[in-house]
Amino acid sequence: MIIRPVDEVRGELNAPPSKSYTHRAYFLALLAEGESTIENPLVCDDTLATIEAIRSFGAGVDGKTVVPPEEPSPGFVYARESGTTARFSTALAGGIGGKTLIDGARRLRERPMDGLVKALKGLGAEVDGFSLPLTVKGPVKSGRVSVDASKSSQFVSGLLLLGAEVGLKVEARNPVSKPYIEMTLRTMEAFGVEFEREGFSFEVYPGVKGTRYKVPGDYSTASFFLAAGALYGKVRVNNLLREDVQADMAFLDALEEFGARVKRGRDYVKVEGGELKAVALDCSDFPDSFPILAVVAAYAEGRSVIRARQLRFKESDRVRAMAVNLSRMGVKVRELEDGLEIEGGRPRGAKVETFNDHRIAMAMSIAALGATGPSIIEDTESVSKSHPGFFDDLRRLLE
Repeated sequence: MIIRPVDEVRGELNAPPSKSYTHRAYFLALLAEGESTIENPLVCDDTLATIEAIRSFGAGVDGKTVVPPEEPSPGFVYARESGTTARFSTALAGGIGGKTLIDGARRLRERPMDGLVKALKGLGAEVDGFSLPLTVKGPVKSGRVSVDASKSSQFVSGLLLLGAEVGLKVEARNPVSKPYIEMTLRTMEAFGVEFEREGFSFEVYPGVKGTRYKVPGDYSTASFFLAAGALYGKVRVNNLLREDVQADMAFLDALEEFGARVKRGRDYVKVEGGELKAVALDCSDFPDSFPILAVVAAYAEGRSVIRARQLRFKESDRVRAMAVNLSRMGVKVRELEDGLEIEGGRPRGAKVETFNDHRIAMAMSIAALGATGPSIIEDTESVSKSHPGFFDDLRRLLE
């Protein structure tokens, strides 16, 4: 795809539905007593993988309606490239008698599963393997577990869902991306799950109620369009609730640190450009924002440092991917173990790679809009993982 620089970006969009909430709603609907309706679900490669997964466990899915089985049954789950699908399915398989096989695409086979596997083994499940493909044979025999969550909060969220299935005490050690755990808890509350907590220790009681659940808008995908407003003009994104707990709401604070003007409405966010200055940021709690924050840093005056602990374990090695692409655009970049040091300026047009990573594709598309010449973004099809309509929305802002 060729993207040519523009003079400004001004416009208004509706945020797509949240991928994270959509995943959680479908898995809870699988466990529920009674039918559930998922309103406004995100339809993308990852959430389709989750729908296929809950079907393999015995749920009936007809559009937005989920009819749970009397008891989830073991089966085969192919998670495509969805880490959430793989980890939640692995955890829930621990509550089922019989063997479940979980597998995924090549990159997903490389992503960490060890913390979750060790936790399930500690609960008495039989697990063959520490990365995909693996088999899980339940049911678990113990009601208390401590999990190392330093590589992924999804280990914790998966065990919380298992708790809603069988009852469980969960202690999360060194959790990263903590807001995603809060999103899991909020969705559990919507499905009538009862739990107690003290910090990141939880006691979850079994029982999920079928419900009508409306998926909120997605701050993660909206961040790319809002960044375009900060860099090139003014953008408003609707369907973003101020009273939410999504991880990437912290992206707005980061934009303000850079010097952008941010207005948070009850159900919208508006961002307008300002004089952008370098910052030092740790986005370990909202790592999905790292690629687009690196792009903002490439245009900000001065030397920025953007870090997050788990960046090398995503759909791509995002530290390396952004270092390679920004360097091709003439940006001075130094690669750190857990992030990037970026000297801001005016990137030039270049041929860049997406590394088959949806967030790299989106970030580099925004970077290209302000470059000194046209850019070629290779393999943009990866955006279908989280927002198939990304480029349609971007074109609306440029009309």
